Amino acid sequence: MTAKAEDLASGTFYLTVMQASQYAAAFAFYVVVARILSPSEVGSFSLLLMVLAVFNTLTLLALNNAVVKYVSESMGAGDAERAASASKKAFRLIVGVSLPALAVGLSCSPMLSAYTGTGLPEVSAILTSAFILNLTSYYGAVMYGLSMFKHVSIQNILYAFSTRIMGLFLAFAGLRVLGLSLGFLAGSAATLLYSAAVLKGKVRASSKTSFPTVKLLKFALPVYGANVIGLVQSWLDVSTLSSIAGLSVAGTYYVAVSSAAPLSVLWAPLSSALLPTLSWINGSGRRGEIAELHRKSIRIATAIILPLSVALASVSKTALTIAYGGKYVEASLPFAILASSSILTAYTSILSAELQSVGKTKPIFLAGLTSTAVYTFMLSATVSRLSQVGAALSRALMAAAGFLILYRKADVKGFGNLRRSLAASAAVAAALTPIELFLETATYVKALAEAATLLIVAFACFKLIKPLESDEMKVVKSIVPWKPKQLNSSVQR
Repeated sequence: MTAKAEDLASGTFYLTVMQASQYAAAFAFYVVVARILSPSEVGSFSLLLMVLAVFNTLTLLALNNAVVKYVSESMGAGDAERAASASKKAFRLIVGVSLPALAVGLSCSPMLSAYTGTGLPEVSAILTSAFILNLTSYYGAVMYGLSMFKHVSIQNILYAFSTRIMGLFLAFAGLRVLGLSLGFLAGSAATLLYSAAVLKGKVRASSKTSFPTVKLLKFALPVYGANVIGLVQSWLDVSTLSSIAGLSVAGTYYVAVSSAAPLSVLWAPLSSALLPTLSWINGSGRRGEIAELHRKSIRIATAIILPLSVALASVSKTALTIAYGGKYVEASLPFAILASSSILTAYTSILSAELQSVGKTKPIFLAGLTSTAVYTFMLSATVSRLSQVGAALSRALMAAAGFLILYRKADVKGFGNLRRSLAASAAVAAALTPIELFLETATYVKALAEAATLLIVAFACFKLIKPLESDEMKVVKSIVPWKPKQLNSSVQR
């Protein structure tokens, strides 16, 4: 493998550890929250998290993506001064937008309090933590651009655990939803302090150099538009359900969405590492490597994600019962739909990273716009009749629409191992579904039987069907080395 391919593999390892830790923290968090709060309180907290997501998306302006792009590209071209100048200009823009937005948000707290069903302190804590998270996102983007994947991993793990541990402690102390909100505030502050300490002295621009604001915004604004659309896509079904069926149904559905989200640990680390890696290669002029890395990324994602997502969909009822208890079993069918369609989200994430690395951001906005139109139409047609199932189907069709747009715009020449991966997925589903439907035994015994069956069938499929070629298996193995090699980061170069 080339040096940057090795960086991609090592970076994917660290980011996989990060994603796995984040979702382990989130999973454990909701397992506990589902047992100490009522479904309506879970619904209220999910709306607070929506407020946080709205603030971050609207005020970051996707400048964190621009920082990753231009810092890594500049370092690939050997221009550290340009990298520092780009990051400095982006920081000023982020602060200049976020501070006034925080003031506006706090002034609107009474309205937000009524919408979320919480008090003013909960809303104020979430808004302040959202402002802090903007600054943390900037520092994380600089780390990505400098290929400091290990530090990015630590940063995100710190945020995931500190916010949730502090929040649960305060909730147990009797503060309930307020405790969770204060936990997110305290954890965000701790993560910001760590991020600033790690990057101290790493990025310095002279007063003579000024990166063009127009260049930053020209790249970022289409991604920003796509992010705003993605924000709508993430929360429209939850907010629609809360309006039509109430907070309790919305809370149950939100648990299903949150339970399917950990599947992204199978592709998010790869796509996150792809953007700075491909941008670096693009800056160095070695564009032939981009197509090869992209081909391997798509094939590896197909071979791993498709069978595992189908496996989780096949055992949805058992999985939700073990995690959250019987009162959330009604979300098993929506969960199965979301899990089985996750491969489309994976493809979209990888294709988006490739397009951003070469500066093509308009197709990403177009994909978001088109998929949202499909999503909105499906929600209006199905939620009132099918409730949670209609919301899940709408998400799945939205993912399909977005993928098809990016597939047409990106330089993709098919997925060579799709048939083999589908065959492996069919074998997994055929083995697990009878156990899920017909085995009458204790839930934990059934779960153990399903886990053992999955391991045996998956191993047999990789040996007999062989969805990956030998060189691709080497890449997979290099992602999880016994002793991960220290990255050849731009700081060390």
